[in-house]
Amino acid sequence: MAFEEFSDCFVWSCDQCDQQAVFPPGDFWSALAELKARGWFIYRDRDDNEWAHQCGRCKRKYSASILKKPIGKIVG
Repeated sequence: MAFEEFSDCFVWSCDQCDQQAVFPPGDFWSALAELKARGWFIYRDRDDNEWAHQCGRCKRKYSASILKKPIGKIVG
């Protein structure tokens, strides 16, 4: 699970590298906004409809790998 809520903190874990971000409890939305400001990417996975989380480093790595792929042939 990529997100856990405890009585004393919120914990997000990157699904690729297991880096964790820990925030004090209280305002979930402020913690989520801070996480996104740090470059994290949070999205709902199409295959299992579960939330997925990527830290900024893994997000940049993934984005760079897309740029290295060959451009597909246009059929028309």
